Amino acid sequence: MVMLRGFLNIKTSLPPCHPGEVEWIRVEAELTDDVSPVFPYLNALMKGTIYDPQNQVLNFKLGGRGITIYPRKIVVTRLKDQKEAEEVLERLRKLINQTWERRETLQPSYKTRAKLTPMEIYKHLPKTNCGACGAATCLAFALKLVGEEVSIHNCAPLFTPAHKEAREKVLALLAEAGYKGQETDNGVPS
Repeated sequence: MVMLRGFLNIKTSLPPCHPGEVEWIRVEAELTDDVSPVFPYLNALMKGTIYDPQNQVLNFKLGGRGITIYPRKIVVTRLKDQKEAEEVLERLRKLINQTWERRETLQPSYKTRAKLTPMEIYKHLPKTNCGACGAATCLAFALKLVGEEVSIHNCAPLFTPAHKEAREKVLALLAEAGYKGQETDNGVPS
């Protein structure tokens, strides 16, 4: 059974003024069908989703793009052009339909998660402001890390034995939030 047949009224636009993001576009599309019944299954299947069951909204990152799905609308940010927007929308349509087809084998999750914030990361950083990561301060590094502009591995002091506990906490936060390209202590990508 197909959950989502397609998209209507696809509109691309430049995002509101955000320094450094002028090269990105955003796409918004109406959905042909109400996809809210698949949200708990996507929430169970994917890392880093932010699910609000009360308001029927699902947020997540996919390939560095921000995605928000409402029952009859989808918004995708950080796209290069119209062609990429169409490709990502088709990929999302397939993801929604494949997840719906597998729902019998998935345990739905109604767990809500909060978006990872720079302060959550910062409180576990060494706070040396050494600049080895390329950022002026540890807080600036945390901002870049949450924005997926840098890797946690840029913070050399965090990967010393003295900061093992803090490192494990940061890696766990990144894994739970679905950040890709961050590795655990055993070298396996999270």
